[in-house]
Amino acid sequence: MTNEKILMLTRIKTFPLKSLAIIILTSWTVCILASAVWNNRQHEKEVNGILQQIARTSIERDKLYRLWNARHGGVYVPLTKTMQPNPYLTPAMAPSRDLKISADLTLTLINPAYMSRQVYELAREKNVAIGHLASLKPVNPKNTADAWEKKALKAVEQGAKEFSETVTMEEQEYFRMLLPLLTEKTCLKCHAVQGYKEGDLRGGISISLPVAYFQNHASSREQAIFIGHSAIWAIGMMGILLGYAALARGQAAREQAEEQILNLAHFDTLTGLVNRNLFQDRVTQAITLAKRQKNKIVLLYIDLDRFKPINDTFGHETGDLVLQEVAKRLLASVRESDTVARLGGDEFVVILPEIQDKQQAVPLVQKILSAMQYPFMIKASEHSLGASIGISCFPDDGEDMDNLMKKADAAMYQVKNQGGGSFQFS
Repeated sequence: MTNEKILMLTRIKTFPLKSLAIIILTSWTVCILASAVWNNRQHEKEVNGILQQIARTSIERDKLYRLWNARHGGVYVPLTKTMQPNPYLTPAMAPSRDLKISADLTLTLINPAYMSRQVYELAREKNVAIGHLASLKPVNPKNTADAWEKKALKAVEQGAKEFSETVTMEEQEYFRMLLPLLTEKTCLKCHAVQGYKEGDLRGGISISLPVAYFQNHASSREQAIFIGHSAIWAIGMMGILLGYAALARGQAAREQAEEQILNLAHFDTLTGLVNRNLFQDRVTQAITLAKRQKNKIVLLYIDLDRFKPINDTFGHETGDLVLQEVAKRLLASVRESDTVARLGGDEFVVILPEIQDKQQAVPLVQKILSAMQYPFMIKASEHSLGASIGISCFPDDGEDMDNLMKKADAAMYQVKNQGGGSFQFS
């Protein structure tokens, strides 16, 4: 098994920091959007409240002016080209509608309805608030209720104190409100002939306010909301990204440290091979699997021949380079399922799992011997080595690592005593 796969199996799992950052960024964005939407809706409610207040105040003011006019029995104004007598103010309603004061001055009576009509027409010219007298039984046809006003008057008849909606008129949005007009004693002078009694619903005063006019004045507030939330979002995003970068660096450093600790605990620092601790775990696992599958395991105990003179003559640096090359050749000689370990010095062990007969190990052992006998070129110098290999087999020579190691070690020394460069079964 390669070192990379061992690392993959034993690496400490870390929290998915990138996923956490994405969740936080998304949550932050959603919160800011929700706040912006809520603030805009609150602002819309404020604008709607302002429209209601303006409309209600305007209508109440108009009703107050009408009441003043009615209590004075109407108001006389000079007759001019633009101020003509009210054609709907009949002699029965006003016997003295027109008063000739002199040859150049004639006064005409302006009743509350006529006064309101003229004021509303003037307001329409100014394109501000559009008022209208609405009645289901109008004396003046111009006071006939439109479809919306009829709906509003019906709601008032059913008990509503007022009725308001935002509607589209002439391709523009208007806020419309209607307040009821109740028949008062002063109104009976003109409207008693229609059958009205004091307290009867006579109609209503409606007012239409252009929404765009008020929204334009409120747009600065909406821009402030947008700019403010955008700035807060950007600052938050920057903080989150900076925090993520810092945490990512910390996590990378921690993973690197964990990997180093893992290597120190399970791998030989010089050759990168499995060390004694991890090798023991591998042997234990291999024995457990062999028992289950009724297979054999072969353990090779390898000691280098003629290594000590190289170390003594050329120094430890050269000796270390030789050991590193030995490790490479051993890994190249075994199967992927085999494990190569360094016990220390110039001693190595190999575990060969899934063996049916110990004789199956002979070709691989011979391959290792050939690899060790091939000259080592270190720093432009050629060095000749060899290997003595002792072989033990599970379960024939033992059922645990200690016994297998002892048997293989003893067989290796027999080879050493015979001159090395060969192998020996236990």
